[in-house]
Amino acid sequence: MGLSMVRRGELLANRPASSGGPVDALLEAERRDPDAPLLIWHEGRWTVGEFADRARRWAGRLAELGIGRGDRVAVMSPNQPDFLALQYGIFLGGAVEVPINAERRGPMLAMVLEDADPELLIVDETLAEVTLPHAPEGARTVVIDDGLRAAVGRAEPDAGVRPEPGELAVILHTSGTTGPSKGVMIAHGYLPYHGATWAAMLDMRPGDVGYFPMPFFHVDAHSLFPACLLSGSALAFRPRFSSSRFWDDIVEFDATWFLAVGSMLSAVASRRGERPNRLRFVAGAPIPDEAYAYFVDELGLRLLQCYGQTEANLVVHCTPDRDRRRAMGVPVAGFDVAVVDEDDRPLPPGEIGRLVYRPTVPYSLTLGYWRRPEATLESARNLWWHSGDLARMDEDGFVYFAGRGSDSLRRRGENVSAWELETTVNHFPNVIGSAAVAVRDELGGEDEIKVFVILENEEAWDPEAFFAACEESLPRYSIPRFVEPIAEADIVRSPGNGSIQKHLLPKGHSERTVDRLAGTTRGGAT
Repeated sequence: MGLSMVRRGELLANRPASSGGPVDALLEAERRDPDAPLLIWHEGRWTVGEFADRARRWAGRLAELGIGRGDRVAVMSPNQPDFLALQYGIFLGGAVEVPINAERRGPMLAMVLEDADPELLIVDETLAEVTLPHAPEGARTVVIDDGLRAAVGRAEPDAGVRPEPGELAVILHTSGTTGPSKGVMIAHGYLPYHGATWAAMLDMRPGDVGYFPMPFFHVDAHSLFPACLLSGSALAFRPRFSSSRFWDDIVEFDATWFLAVGSMLSAVASRRGERPNRLRFVAGAPIPDEAYAYFVDELGLRLLQCYGQTEANLVVHCTPDRDRRRAMGVPVAGFDVAVVDEDDRPLPPGEIGRLVYRPTVPYSLTLGYWRRPEATLESARNLWWHSGDLARMDEDGFVYFAGRGSDSLRRRGENVSAWELETTVNHFPNVIGSAAVAVRDELGGEDEIKVFVILENEEAWDPEAFFAACEESLPRYSIPRFVEPIAEADIVRSPGNGSIQKHLLPKGHSERTVDRLAGTTRGGAT
């Protein structure tokens, strides 16, 4: 088996050392320099010592609530300093964090909460109205308000536990492919391991500031915060991405790097701006051509693409020393990566196949799917973890994305379970069946969502009422852009399970397609 077919990640000389879990990373950073800046936002900042104190206070509050080692604590909150402090308070107490996507609503929120089955549900006051009606039976609930933030408990220097690297730290729900979202189980050792990889990739140094406008409930935040702890740098954040404020934020925070998804990069490129003196790196995925033209060719920045999943946050990445335009990169340290056929046999360079990977370092891969052993075994078959994505690998070991091999959509940096979306839509009035598909997003190279609907009564079809129901019941990122009625006679179903064969659905848009943003039908190609 040649190296052109299977590539092992190469160790980076400047890779920070890491061991243990996020608690160890925090305590070591506090011992090293408690006065170093760590978390920065528009209204203030915390040093390492202040953050550690706040985390201990949250650990004390959780202990007062009877939360112990191994208990699951679900958290639903927008980006705010106490989101991360609470997260580390959970880790300090040996409990398990279950961050909930703050955009989830209705049935999709209820499914995740029921699956997580938490002992405690902590909700920010701004989300209480949409969240508490779906609290699982038997779960205690706490609403975070200003009063609770001011009295989260006493900070006891020696309080807490030191979880082992293999202990469960986080359950992160990610998009399902042919079923509901699955809870990805992440060990304590996973977080600083991938944090060290991020730190090496972005050449993070003491005094650096990373700008992070993405959600804290994502896996990237869970790895990048330990990266800051390990490297002595700080993380600046916004509650939500804004292209109009982007360059002002970069200047205000004096950022040296930032992370973004493709649509964000395109939005920033369309507005233009001058390169601040300290900004060195931009990282993201996917990276559209206009982003290379702007950030690299015009501003002279290093634009590094990468690939990962919740199951393994960084598997392939470009580095300052190994970079190739449009490539996702080369395998990271500690992972074997291959492109294989249907039988998991490696393919020659240049051929498109299924992207698989496996770790060579303990706990750098998910522990499996929460309460779904069959799904875990299916993904972990033949000694490889199966990503569900398609790729090709060139002679030099650079990996290129070639599409999704599963029924999962990607929109504005979020994975969208087609199954969950369809299950929700099928309960709308007059809808008796549906199929969600991806269409090309002209801004950022990701997906827009189109839903074909089978109607009980076509004469009573009301697209405006359909989109209104979507806005009420679906997370914002999964609201479809297009809807098109289709007759049962015009679809093909699988003989085994009756599922709609989406590859045989009509391509492009027809005169019956309704564009939610335009409010009109639109024909022509996607």
